[in-house]
Amino acid sequence: MNALMLSSKTYKGHEEYDFGDCFIIDNGNDVVVFDCGSDEHAEKVIEYLESNYGSDKKAIIVLSHNDSDHFNGIPKLINENKVEKVYTILLLKFYEELLEEIDDDRKTKDSIKRQILERYSNIASLGELGLLENIYNDDESFVQICDGIEVVGPSKEYVLEVAGQALDSREGDSIDNETTVNAASVQISINLGSSKILLVGDASTNAIRDNANKHQIIQIPHHGRLDHAEELFKIKKEDRDTVYLISDNKGSKPGGSKDLINQGKDKGHIIFNTRTDDTKTINSTTYQKSYRMGSYI
Repeated sequence: MNALMLSSKTYKGHEEYDFGDCFIIDNGNDVVVFDCGSDEHAEKVIEYLESNYGSDKKAIIVLSHNDSDHFNGIPKLINENKVEKVYTILLLKFYEELLEEIDDDRKTKDSIKRQILERYSNIASLGELGLLENIYNDDESFVQICDGIEVVGPSKEYVLEVAGQALDSREGDSIDNETTVNAASVQISINLGSSKILLVGDASTNAIRDNANKHQIIQIPHHGRLDHAEELFKIKKEDRDTVYLISDNKGSKPGGSKDLINQGKDKGHIIFNTRTDDTKTINSTTYQKSYRMGSYI
């Protein structure tokens, strides 16, 4: 099992442009792409598929949430016929429960449906192509994406809370120090044998807390944002072997891991970061090597 955290350092204009997130996970049979934030990342995915499997190989996409820096490369992959299916949260399936969650007499089933289609229009556009799959089974358990890769969050209860707030005009647009779009990002677990990787998109710390304690390699939410990193370091303070991932392809824009690194709060932690380096490969070998070294990477 290999996981590649793509870097934008070889892309034209990488100093200015936000290329977003993209991970390629390969179990030797299936290729899973977790988020794809730009056409440039999509081109790298296509190159990987064709170089390793041939021109007919398609990827399984997992979309953490519908922000552009996680979504914008997916249409290119679809147009190039490189997508088998797309797993994400399908809120339309929960419109009746969301109506109860919001508890507003002015809302109707039809108005909730319209709101979902408008607010999550990019996801809705994929539904027209017949590619969308829900991250929950009918019994509300999480789906197994393929051998060694499974969805582990967020809970449906949390999704209903977050989406209910997002669709309720009486409520604000933030929850747990994140926007309502980000907070309930899809989380997946990747089994490396003796260790596991947790990918989380831009999820809130509260959403990933339980899963963080079960994983040894963890993506710091929201491109290594300082507050998320500090909270995660506290959660994992007893686990000295933790390796952190920062997928930071935000160029010179503020945010991401900029504050974390500028303030030196990354020191003392083992971090794989695409901010200053090329694409990173994470597997059982690189994990064992990194925590034995006990140094910043």
